[in-house]
Amino acid sequence: MKLIRSDKLGVKVHRPEQREALDATLAVYRNLVRDLMTMMMTHWPALGRFEGNAIVKEVERLIHPTSKRPQVRYPYFARRYYKFPSYLRRVAIMDAAGQVRSFHTRFDTWRCGDRRHQHAQPPRLVCATNTFPALYQGQCIRFNERYTEAAIKVFHRGDWVWMHFRLTGAHRYLGTGKQRAPQLVAKRGRYTLSVPVERPITLPRNADVDRVLSVDVGINTAATWAVVDATGTVHARGFLGRCDKDREARLIARIQKAARQHTRHGCRLPPGFCARDHRRLRGLFDNAAHQISRRIVNEALAHGAQAIIVEHLKGWRPRAGRRRSPLRQRFHRWFHRLLVDRIEAKATEAGLRTRTVYPRGTSSQAFDGSGKVLRDQANARLCTFPSGKRYNADLNAAYNIAARGIVSIHRPTRESQAGAQRPKPAATPRSPVTLSSLWPTATATA
Repeated sequence: MKLIRSDKLGVKVHRPEQREALDATLAVYRNLVRDLMTMMMTHWPALGRFEGNAIVKEVERLIHPTSKRPQVRYPYFARRYYKFPSYLRRVAIMDAAGQVRSFHTRFDTWRCGDRRHQHAQPPRLVCATNTFPALYQGQCIRFNERYTEAAIKVFHRGDWVWMHFRLTGAHRYLGTGKQRAPQLVAKRGRYTLSVPVERPITLPRNADVDRVLSVDVGINTAATWAVVDATGTVHARGFLGRCDKDREARLIARIQKAARQHTRHGCRLPPGFCARDHRRLRGLFDNAAHQISRRIVNEALAHGAQAIIVEHLKGWRPRAGRRRSPLRQRFHRWFHRLLVDRIEAKATEAGLRTRTVYPRGTSSQAFDGSGKVLRDQANARLCTFPSGKRYNADLNAAYNIAARGIVSIHRPTRESQAGAQRPKPAATPRSPVTLSSLWPTATATA
């Protein structure tokens, strides 16, 4: 498979004419995309059937005069955008076509009745968008060998000229694959180049997966991991926590104090209430997800695992805790999906497989196959097996997650109680997949 990752290089603007040229280039590109979208909406019944580069050829027949085609349907584009670079014009055509096609897709979906609610308004086409141009290598941008400088073709004082800029930033992916066309991005008054790099990634086959790392995400411990092989042997295990809980607690206390003061006379919280603090909380969660996922992938590589197994918690909703209780608030702030997404992205980049398993029963079943566990009321981190053994509940779940992942990889046709969808007769109960399910395999192999 092919994987695309991007390096962000900062564009240093030292002189006023450099900023003026970049601003003018971005403005004239957006104006061209706006005008192209207006023209394409008129001719979309004829243009909509073309895909990819074919639509560029059809649009240029309408707007771009040549020696063999001196008369076109819309000479306005040749007068308004005189000497516009040909490759940048084709980028603008593809950009405008993509936005118009997206609008028609959303409008057809709305017209067919697929709406969020019955009073949903139809989508509208917004032509004045904050889009950014892609710069073709050699035609619109030229890098030096070390990617520390770049010459960009910009619109300066009514003409298209080459202007040199210094670049800053780390090169994590440049030089490791095939470079694609970079994108000139303007954000908060700063310009950057987003340079995508396409790299081939080879993932191990299912038959080659002998050792996996399973992850159990939780609200007390951020992540509990265990390395298990196909015979059910546990090679390593560990716990990963967060180091920013005090900052999170301060932000939450500040939000709660402001909410009490605002609603003490029966008022409702306005839209965007404490938006700055909520943005900081999201930043904390995103940073924690990045750090924890990086440590998990590093542990998988260090212990020779070929796959990472996680629980499929998409769409899961908690039932514990009363409304507005501290437990319900902790579940509401739980960033389990963000953490799983980061793990999957980093694992694929490192050449590791990822697989999700059905979550029900991973924590309630003992990994030794003795039956359901009894959760400790005084300490939720511990549980008691039917045999009387006391064990860490998160580690027990991590072992069972690993077993389910190995079974789903090597025996995908097996139907366990955890993943069964159709009912079974009461006389043939299903046995849940636990770590003990792999031990007969080890005995047969020995």
